[in-house]
Amino acid sequence: MLQEHLGRVTGGILGISYIIVFLILASFYLRFFTEFLSTTILTYTPSGIIILALLIPGIYAIRIGIQMLARLSEVILVIFLPLTILLLMTSTTEQPDWRNLMPIGFMSVRDLGYAVYLNMWHIANIFIILTLAYFSTDRSGIPKTLLKSLVSLVLFLAVSIAVSTITLGPSLTSISAMPLFEIARAASYAGFIRNTEPLFVSLFMLGIFISVVTCWVMVCYSTQQIFALKDYRFLAAPSAVIIGIGSILISPNTYMVFSILEYSAPLVFGAFFVALPILLYILLLFKPGVEQEAGCGLQPPEA
Repeated sequence: MLQEHLGRVTGGILGISYIIVFLILASFYLRFFTEFLSTTILTYTPSGIIILALLIPGIYAIRIGIQMLARLSEVILVIFLPLTILLLMTSTTEQPDWRNLMPIGFMSVRDLGYAVYLNMWHIANIFIILTLAYFSTDRSGIPKTLLKSLVSLVLFLAVSIAVSTITLGPSLTSISAMPLFEIARAASYAGFIRNTEPLFVSLFMLGIFISVVTCWVMVCYSTQQIFALKDYRFLAAPSAVIIGIGSILISPNTYMVFSILEYSAPLVFGAFFVALPILLYILLLFKPGVEQEAGCGLQPPEA
């Protein structure tokens, strides 16, 4: 599409730039997944084993098609996410300290804006969803689905931040790498249900898997479109090598991973998933578009 609207050279350069961005994001999400498991439950497992544990099913998922990721996302949205929000809300019932929320009322506008910015840049991921939605054969249900996803994301972020602040306090929450899992490890429900950390870990692992594979699919699909290939699924295996090596080289330690998450990732998302699409949209308003049928290019493999 970029080459059709912007020309072969400009569209090709911009398309390759997006391929590189998606490769970096997939590598970063994979490294974050590895660091998370290494610091929570798989402390003595080599990083290479954890990386392979995600890349191998990721190759299989891409070979099957994007429909599998959509079904997995539905399971998370309908079952796991509401259950997790319920557990988070009930984890503060034993000894809640609502005074921990009071500093929010005295927060400066600058600090409040920065806090919102750090949490809401995740919404830029909707760029990928909109890209895939363009090829949907049933576009009538897309706005409703996107609205549900946005509401769920905002609700989960709000509940997570509120529970962490109420339970641990603002100071401890700000310096903790994984506050939710510290709460899940220590929380008690109805006086006898404990150790709910595996549920949170399972949900987090599924979410990271979807994030990695979604960016991975965009790498393969963008490559297919730019270089006019017949299919994108055969690119899953060679691109897995690049993503795996990139996840190892992207940062030397856990501190750098969180630094990238806090400082660099919002800039990348803002530039490529917000600013550039808006500029391209304004540009294409004054240029006749090229008609393209929905549903092309992302069908599942034929039996």
